[in-house]
Amino acid sequence: MRLPHTPIAAAPVAALALVAAACTPADNDGANADAAGEAAPIETRTVVETREVAVPTSPVVVEREVAVPTPPVEIERVPEGDTTTVRAGRDGVEVETTNR
Repeated sequence: MRLPHTPIAAAPVAALALVAAACTPADNDGANADAAGEAAPIETRTVVETREVAVPTSPVVVEREVAVPTPPVEIERVPEGDTTTVRAGRDGVEVETTNR
């Protein structure tokens, strides 16, 4: 079965025409009046709104010296003869402790 070449070639051209029509800007009434030579009066309004805004104040900083107590120092006394040995073994870390 053979298809005629005319409808196959016309389909892309019709799609391009549709896209071109969709992208064309619409006519504005003001543009038609300017083109015809009729100058429409231009009205400009300026609106000024005033309101009170709170001004941020700088924070008040009070510096004073505060005594910081030093933590007590605890010295752990190990009785003589107590030992701890840590070494790498076949199954991980081995710890050997001797308390007398």
